[in-house]
Formats: sequence, C-alpha cells, structure tokens
Amino acid sequence: MKSLTKMLGGLMILGIVGVMVALPSSMTAPATTAGRSATGSAASAQNAPGTEQWVGAPVSPVLTQAARDLPPYVVQPKLDREINPRITTNRNIDGDLRVKSGIDPLLAIQEAAPEASADGFDTPIFNFDGGGYQFLNPPDTNGDVGANHYIQMINATIVSIYNKNTGALIQTFDLTSLGGCATGSGDPVVIYDQLADRWFLSEFGPGSSICVFISQTPDPQGAYYSYQFNTPSFPDYPKFGLWPDAYYMTTNESNPAAYALDRVAMLAGNPATSQRFTAPDLSGFPFQALTPADLDGMIPPPAGSPGIIMRHRDTEVHGPAGFPAEDFLEMWAFHVDWATPANSTFIQLPDISVAEFSSDLCGLSSFSCIPQPGTSTRLDPLREVIMFRLAYRNFGDHQALVGNFVTDVNGNDLAGVRWFELNSPPATTWNLHQEGTYSPDSTNRWMGAIAMDASGNIALGYNVSDATNVYPGIRYVGRLVSDPLGTMPQGEYTLVAGTASNGSNRYGDYSDMAIDPIDGCTFWFTGEWNASSQWSTRIGAFRFDACGSTDFAMNVVPNNLAICAPSDATYAVNVAPVGGFTGDVSLAAVGNPGSANFSPNPVTTPGSSALVISGAGAGNYSFDVVGTSVVTPSLVHTETVGLDVVAAAPGAPTLTSPANGAINVGTTPTFMWNAAAGATSYSIEVATDPAFANVVASASGLAGTSWVSNVTLNTTTTYYWRVWAENACGTGAYSATWSFTTVAGPGDCAPGSTPSILYETGFESGAGGWTSSGTGNTWAIAATNPHSGAQHFHANDPATVSDQRLVSPAVAIPTGQNPVVLKFWHEPNTEPSGSTACFDGGILEISTNGGSTWTQVPNADLLLGSYRGTVSGSFGNPLAGLQAWCGENAYIQTIADVSSYAGQTAQFRMRLGTDTSVSAPGWDVDDVMVQSCQTPTAVTLSSIATDTAQSPVPMAGLPLGAVAAAGMAGVALAAGYVTRRRNS
Repeated sequence: MKSLTKMLGGLMILGIVGVMVALPSSMTAPATTAGRSATGSAASAQNAPGTEQWVGAPVSPVLTQAARDLPPYVVQPKLDREINPRITTNRNIDGDLRVKSGIDPLLAIQEAAPEASADGFDTPIFNFDGGGYQFLNPPDTNGDVGANHYIQMINATIVSIYNKNTGALIQTFDLTSLGGCATGSGDPVVIYDQLADRWFLSEFGPGSSICVFISQTPDPQGAYYSYQFNTPSFPDYPKFGLWPDAYYMTTNESNPAAYALDRVAMLAGNPATSQRFTAPDLSGFPFQALTPADLDGMIPPPAGSPGIIMRHRDTEVHGPAGFPAEDFLEMWAFHVDWATPANSTFIQLPDISVAEFSSDLCGLSSFSCIPQPGTSTRLDPLREVIMFRLAYRNFGDHQALVGNFVTDVNGNDLAGVRWFELNSPPATTWNLHQEGTYSPDSTNRWMGAIAMDASGNIALGYNVSDATNVYPGIRYVGRLVSDPLGTMPQGEYTLVAGTASNGSNRYGDYSDMAIDPIDGCTFWFTGEWNASSQWSTRIGAFRFDACGSTDFAMNVVPNNLAICAPSDATYAVNVAPVGGFTGDVSLAAVGNPGSANFSPNPVTTPGSSALVISGAGAGNYSFDVVGTSVVTPSLVHTETVGLDVVAAAPGAPTLTSPANGAINVGTTPTFMWNAAAGATSYSIEVATDPAFANVVASASGLAGTSWVSNVTLNTTTTYYWRVWAENACGTGAYSATWSFTTVAGPGDCAPGSTPSILYETGFESGAGGWTSSGTGNTWAIAATNPHSGAQHFHANDPATVSDQRLVSPAVAIPTGQNPVVLKFWHEPNTEPSGSTACFDGGILEISTNGGSTWTQVPNADLLLGSYRGTVSGSFGNPLAGLQAWCGENAYIQTIADVSSYAGQTAQFRMRLGTDTSVSAPGWDVDDVMVQSCQTPTAVTLSSIATDTAQSPVPMAGLPLGAVAAAGMAGVALAAGYVTRRRNS
C-alpha cells in the first residue's frame, strides 16, 4: 500500500509503467461479480462472491476522564506535513489510462428547471469559522448535531463542541489528551447517536486499529468509553454509519472492507466485538472504499433491517462492457449476528442502474486535478468513493437514501456533483427515485455532502474552485420535495467565498451535512475552504421554511426488557419535536401485563418519561406505548415493546456438539447445546483442562444456542467445554463438561509420537548465533513489533535495491523422526504487486554445506504460510522471478517440511530483496523452532533362556503389543509380570 505521489521516486516510474504494460485483465468483469443483465446483477441468497469474513476478539473499554476536566487546548506549531497520505492498494493500474466521456446526460434536466424562490434557505441561521490550520493536510472536516450541541472534528485530532442554539464555542480539546487509544493520527469521524442520546468519536488507533470513543452520558463534555478495535490490515479512510444493531464502518484495505461494531455492548460500556466482510476490488481505482448508510431522524429502520453498504461503478472503467448509456450503484446488505457470527451475512443486492457518469477526472489515479487561481497546485478530486455521508431516513411509508459523488461532466475534467435518491417500500427492494448532476457553469464542484430533512427536502453542500478567479470556497444548493425530480432549483448560495489557493494538493478528504434530530429540519454543513494557503474550515446551518407539518417523534428504550419477578420493568419514553412542534404528549400503555405508570405524563417535548410496569407474572409479552399530542388535531404515534418476565434462575443446558470425546474437530469449532428452561442468554468456556484453570476461549451474553469459537484453537489438542444459562433472576447451573480433540495440523506429530524440540528461539536474549549480511543489510534485533515477548528480528524495506540475508545457527536434522519441520512467525510487510505478486519480498532458503550454497525452500514444502506470489522483474529486485512473501500487515506462521534433509546439518536463511522505488515497513521474524517427532522404540527379544523365573516389572510405558511382536505368543504370564530374559 502506498501513496501514488511516492511512486514517482524522481524517476517517473508510474509513467513508465503506464507505457510498458497493457490494460490489466482485471478491467473486464471480475469473476467474483454476479452476471449482469440490463437491469443489473441478481441478488445472492448467500454471502456475496469474493467476500470473506473476519471476526475480531472482544475488546474491553477504558473509561476516560471527563472532557471538561482537560486543560485548554493550545495549537502546537510543527512542520507542515501530509497526514495519512492516501493509501493505494493496487499498483497494477495504468496511470496514463483515460476513459473518454461526453456531456453528462443529466445536465439538461437541471438546466431546464425553473429557479425557485429562496424559502428562507438562502439565509444561514449560523455561518462561522470552525477549527483552524493544524500544520498538516488535509483537515478531514466533519461534524454532527445533537440535542443541545454541535461537534466538529478535524485532523490532529481536534474536537470542538459548540452550543447549537447560539453557535458559541464551549470547548476545544485534543482527542489524545482524553486518553484511551487515541493517537492523533487522524481521519476523525463524529456521529450523534440520536437513538441513545450519545456521542461517537473515532480516529486511527495504534498500528492497524481503529479507536472509538462512546460518551458515557448525553453530555459530550463528560467521560467516554474508549475501544481499540484491531483490524487485519491498516483501516484507511474509515467512514461510519449509525444503525440500530451496529456502528457500521467501511475502510480502504487490500480489498474494500465493511465492519460492524457491537453498538449495544459499546453503549453499555461492555466488552464489544467486531465483524468484517470484504467486497471484490474495482479494477482501475488504486484507492477503494465502500460507504455505509447512516441513520437520520428518530424513526429507526424496520426491525431486523441489515446495514446498507454502497459504492458506484463506472462500467467504462471497471467493466463489464456493453453498457454505454448507463452505470450502476452497487449495494450490499450487512446482517450481523452477534450471538453466532457464522450466521452473519454480507449479501450483494441487485445493482441500481443510473445515468452514465464518468470517474475519469485527470485519469483514474491522480490525486491532483481541480485547478486553482494563480498556482500549478491542483486539488484531489476524490473520484473513488460515494462521499460521506450516505444519509438514510425512514418516513414510515417508505425509506430513503441520498448520496453523492464527483463526476466529469464534459469529458474535459470539469468536476460536478452527481447526486441520487433511492427509495424502498417499508421493506424489500431499493429503487432509483431520482438523480441529478449539479454543474451550472465552468466552475468545478466537488467534495459534496448531502442530507434529507423530515419532509423529504434535500440540501447539498460542496467545494468550488476554478483556474481563474474562484478560489476554494463553499456553496450549497437544495430542493423541496415538491420540486421537479432530478433538479436542485433552490439556490445556489455561498456559505463562504475563498480568497486564496491551497498550498497542498490534498483537499477534503471529506465534508459533512448533518440534520438536527430535534426539529428534523435544520441542516448543518462543515467543510474546508481557503482564506490563505493554509486551510480554514467553516460551519453553517440553514433550513427550508417549508419543512413539513409539525409532528413529534417517539422511541422507547429499551425496546425489549427482561426482569425477574416481582421486580418492576422500567422503560424510557423519549419524545422529540419535528418541524417546529411545541406542546405536550400524553402517554399510555395498551395491552401491558401489569399496571403501568408514566412519570411525567404528559411529557413536554423535547423530553423523556419513565414508564414503570408493575405486577407482571412470568411470561413473554408485547404491548404498545401510545403517544398522543395534547393539541388538536391530535397526532398519534405507537411503538411496540417487549417484556420478558421470569420467576427463577434457568436450568442447566444440555451439550450437543462437538460430541463428548470427539476427535478431528476443526480449530474454530461451532459449539451447540439445547435450550435451558427460562434462559435469556448463555455463557461458554473452553479450556485445556477439566478444572477450567486455563480458559482459552469464552463468550457471554449469547442469545442463541450455538457459538463459533472466537479464537483459533491449537491443533492436535484436547479441550474441555461447558455452558451455563442466565436470565434476569441470575445464573443457572453448569452443563456437564465435555471434551474433544482438534484435528492434526501441518507438521504435527502423529498419534503415538511426541514432539522433540531440536532448536528454538524467540530472540529474547539477543541474536543467539544468528548472523546477517548482504547489500543494504538492515537486519537487527528490534523491540517495535514482536510476535511474542519483547524482541524480534527486523529488516527495513527501503526504496532502493537491497539483498538482505539473515542466517540461523546450524541444526542437525535427525533420521527416523519424521516429520521434521521448521516453524516461525513473521510479518512480511513489504511492497506487494496487487494481491498475488510482489515488488519487494522475502524468501526462505536452506544450506547443508555450511552456507557455501543455498536452495530456496519451495512452496511444495511449505505446509502452512506459503509464498504470496512472484517477485516482479521490472525494477531491479535481486529476487526477480522467485516466489516470495510480501504485503502482510499482521504476523503469519509458516511451517516448512525439512524431513528430506534428514541426517544432515542445516542452516536456514531469511532473504529480503527490494527494488528501486517505494519503501514499506519491512520484514519481522520471531519465534523460530525446529521440531521432530520421536516414536517410542519397541522391545526386541533376541532369545529366551531356560531361566523362566518371573520378576515384577512395571507395565507403564511399555508399548502395547511389544511382547507379541517379539514372537512370544503363547507364553503364559502372571498378571502384571513379564518373563525375565537373558540374551545368549
């Protein structure tokens, strides 16, 4: 992974590659993409082709101090720098490739629309500067609005809290000063969780991880739960969406990735897990990411609705061929099952056909395109993604999604904003309701952010710039729900006009358009602009006078509650105004199983009432909470909630699978059991001993009667497991304890033989006889990224040719002890070439003559952790043409079978080869072991003398069948004795 700006290396290598290589075969329709008809691809009933699931281990939060107690923030001057250069995951692109396009077909629709009256939309309610320059580029500006506050986040990572009713700044703080896993590394995102009245803040965590903060209370100046979610590779360009069952995240990784984070657990401050699926790459783009839907308004999606993930596909760029007049929006439905991750699905929905657009803005890979006055520095167009946010709203009778992305509107690199609205009935399929392109003149418009208010009106904000007299600034435009489809006739209006050009090509990388969750009408936009060569940010709020009829929204928390009789059940009924609603709402519980009391009742909006249900007997119930406005004509809203009442702790579950004593069980088994009477959740433990002193895997709060192990168990190992049930009355008894033995793994000793360690080191005491040499050698003991312990060996991957060799001490390979294997852990984080080849890489070699000659250990002898692919011959790597490891962002284990070298003394060599350009972190090696398998030797009796006296000999350890094998069948022996023999 790398920034394309680094690929040039002063040698114009990217341009050379563009000339030397043909159009990649991946530019045709990928094999993992469902076949298309004119209406797009059919939905799959299972996980989408090309996807793979990854389940993260539980993460326990750290409770931070209160933000209000932090010292005042002071900007720390530092050297200007580019923070988090845009990471590219595919070097197999043609930098010179251009895809011809013409005039955008939707421009004529916008041009024909009559210009509408302002409707109050032209005058911002607030318009002020946000956070300022932090000596880095870009700012990654975003923000969200809550019940009482507006929060803006920018890179560095700076959090600014404003009073939303006055616009006054309340507090600014550096996220790293809050503690937890914050690093200040950037790509921040803030979300107001209106369903729970909490705040969500995020940025990059240490290494390959994402750091998330959840406010402990509705007060953003209070304490936060800090969660560090590790990821399989670096989670570049993370974007988040609020959904009832999860916080969904998308990232730019080796494949476009979508994550679910356990929202319910995080709001409670409990350990939380994550799940990840990947989507197939799009050919042509070096930078690839999906975008998650983010909930607006107080009405959640229909119960059980999966999270929505989306991207756009330009068929002229990404394929398939044959669609000259249309392109597509691709959608995935992410259903997450926290109790049984194996039941989670990532299903590609039918493609949405849209009007032809062009992703070719100054090519497909350049991060410099949008011109500015008076400078040759051009700005990043961000062509590769549907821009943050993909805004979702549930109107009751239908659901809506609005989004936007940049497109070349004239075939000459003029950037305009393509926007769209998708609608769905209360459930089922999504359809294109309308789409448009906004580009009324020769000024570039890009970096858009869009949202929809409670009445269906839309606002779109964006940056503007051109080569002559329009400096980077911010404008906005909109449409009423009654305006002609496909048009934005409300505006355009200037939020702030730029007065200087930006000093860096990095711009954005995103903006944000939020909607007030209380009135459902006020849009809040924040983005980057320029008053000087160092960026500024702006915050603006505006609304349509015609934003809907007055109403209120109501939700009940929790939606389902479990209690132990005779305890009371307590719910919070939250009521919020919509469209300027004022007044009280009267509350009632219909069909409840006991007596109901609301306090207060009626409740004044915005406000909350506590509902207490008393005297309910054991059973499972559902009932309706009904809110009725006191003013006439009455407005009525109903929400159905659940109540589970139990009278005693549950019984013990009965285990079913793996069967007791089972063998050859997989290393990530699915555990299953029968339901226990009265259970509402289950816990499970897996241990290496029947006393459960060494628990290696566990889970709690499981809703179902199955669970997939959250750790990979060791091979050829016996494990013990048990389950118990819980409910509101307490914890039930343990199940019976069952055992199973896992399947033999690569290099494991066969039953009846025992491992013998011939050599082992974790480098904790230093090099221990390992030596290094070679061109540009950097092999050295390090402590930055050990697999275990505190030390490991590390070699750098430079942007120059090198041939670095790390040699082990000599190890005698015994005979008759097969298999003999070399095991080691390593992280070859070197420059890959796509997903199946390498530019820089490492190989394993072996010598049996003291290092005079070396032979590469081939893939055929690698039982685990085989080479990634062939090393490129184009850039001077000394390992060109060989199979090698590269491109890994986490430790992997390699096991090599070296049995064929039995009877010889061997040395092993880790050899790293690099080419003329592009550096990477390098190669880490740790925990090296050479192991053989010893089989007990049977007793051989050469002859039997006439002395047949019997002597007691312990039988323990004597191989079964040894006597018979020695030809002594038929000799009578007393129990517990063998015949004493004399050799003659």
